[in-house]
Amino acid sequence: MIFAKIEPYEEITKKLDKKEDKIAIIACNTCARTCGNGGINKLNELGLRLIRDGYNVTDEAVILYACSEPILREAKLDLDANTIIVLSCSAGWSCFTRNFADKKVLKVTEDIGLVMTDTDKEIFKVVIPCKGHEADLGKEFRTHTGEPLVGEKIKVRCI
Repeated sequence: MIFAKIEPYEEITKKLDKKEDKIAIIACNTCARTCGNGGINKLNELGLRLIRDGYNVTDEAVILYACSEPILREAKLDLDANTIIVLSCSAGWSCFTRNFADKKVLKVTEDIGLVMTDTDKEIFKVVIPCKGHEADLGKEFRTHTGEPLVGEKIKVRCI
């Protein structure tokens, strides 16, 4: 599972044009949801905030795996939007850029690393960090929020 952190709202809106952009928000319902940056909750949070701030949000969808070409094709998304915000890791974003080449597809997350989860304890742990995030090796977070935890709950040797 890949842990990606979402950019601050202000950074996302810098990439948008209130007059020109018709926005679709697509949220991954697997890794991104588990790590607190996708799923229906994050989609609703971002969508409502954009609408309140005067942006034209035309479409919203949750997709099981944003990084899966077959699942994306099966979803048959018929978007009125010309701009897509993908709440997923970079693999999901890349999948959307390939499948919606005629649209502006915004990358609004940064990959932190590969994680393992303990669903009983509702936490995940960075076991292989991405370049630039080596300091996150071994850090643990609360599932569905991405809130950092103090101390070690999952005992595992990280490389």
